[in-house]
Amino acid sequence: MILQTLSREEIIQEYLELEKENEKLKKQKEALEKELRKYKNSNTPPSANPHLKPSSFKNVDVKNHRRGAPNGHTGITKPKIETLLERHIFGQECPNCQSKTFQVVGQKIQQQEEIPKDIQPEAVNITRDICKCDTCHIKFLARDNQTPIQGKFGINLIVLIIFLKYIVRGVLRKTTCFLDVSFALKIAPASVQAIIERVARSGEKEYATLKSKIRMAKLLYIDETSFSVLGKNWWVWVFRSDTDILLVIRNSRGNNVLEEILGKEYTGIIVCDCWRAYDFLSNSSIQRCWAHLLRKSKELCETVAGSHFHEKLSVLFDEIRKFNAKERTEKQRALKYKKLTTKLQKILVHYSRYDECENVTKYINFHIESWFTCVKIAGVQPTNNYAEQAIRETVLVRKIIGAFRSEKGTRIYETLSSLIATWQLQKLDIKKELTKMISKNMC
Repeated sequence: MILQTLSREEIIQEYLELEKENEKLKKQKEALEKELRKYKNSNTPPSANPHLKPSSFKNVDVKNHRRGAPNGHTGITKPKIETLLERHIFGQECPNCQSKTFQVVGQKIQQQEEIPKDIQPEAVNITRDICKCDTCHIKFLARDNQTPIQGKFGINLIVLIIFLKYIVRGVLRKTTCFLDVSFALKIAPASVQAIIERVARSGEKEYATLKSKIRMAKLLYIDETSFSVLGKNWWVWVFRSDTDILLVIRNSRGNNVLEEILGKEYTGIIVCDCWRAYDFLSNSSIQRCWAHLLRKSKELCETVAGSHFHEKLSVLFDEIRKFNAKERTEKQRALKYKKLTTKLQKILVHYSRYDECENVTKYINFHIESWFTCVKIAGVQPTNNYAEQAIRETVLVRKIIGAFRSEKGTRIYETLSSLIATWQLQKLDIKKELTKMISKNMC
């Protein structure tokens, strides 16, 4: 369009239309950036968006051979089982020309394991004595530690249902379908849910014990993630010690949850991100997460100053890891803590002059004393990866079920998920531990 050919009124009209279009494009840009921040932000680990990672093969010479098994790998060849069962498969005809005349020139030996074609549930009629105590005159039911007092289903079936729900992440409808196809056992989804509820109630004592252990732990990794409950935003909190994992689901992301679980006077060591609720733990030694920090600083790499700032922080992180890779005395740790804190302060003074770095420098400076606790105290990790690993299972469940449909569902989930996650962390036999708990509390 040539402006010289337009009148003054037409130019003004064209300008106004361009202004409207510009405003529209600005709003679209803001909406797209808001949507992108859901998937690419400093609180989202890189593993959540593998498609956004740069290819690592461009600058690496890949040798043309198998990578090989890592050290300690047990292999996939299963040892043979001693058995008297045999099956000989005789040749019938040539698969090429269908000729019936052929010679046996050798034999191939293999072993296969199979399950029965039809696994039918076993029905047992239970007669349970109703007893009356001669001393205190109360009535009670006889127990044998292998037959649940309530319900129509036995321990083995209950354990299988919990495995399908919490290990395989099966939804109720698919769980009932699997039981029908595999065992010719017809159970309604409501019955499966009732079984899960009873198991969760039976684990309340163990869950309470787990809470007490977490409160007494000297080192905790804590994280939280959102979860919809009845259409409202709730929060799943994870508390991980060296031996235990506790999940609690609350309608708050505030310090009231920390007070409930740990108490006001908790004096242990906390590894967490920079969420302000953790400032409530004023008596604790806090280590802020370097993984969160480096993801924040990496967002600045589009500018020269931001790129240099991120590089300086990465060098500090590498220095932490190298220092902690060897045994150190308390004196060495105290000196290194002071030295690194001073170095970080100097970096902040320099880069706080740049507008693009201002938010990250404030983010660091607000918790300046908490970035090198892992240097001052042995055995503390510089990142909160342990907590993020513990909460990852809940993130996967959130993708599958979308939301909890009742507050009762949150209590069931936090109880059973905490117990199962703890048994896994302790490398215990989950089936054995679950059977033991059900036998003790339900039978």
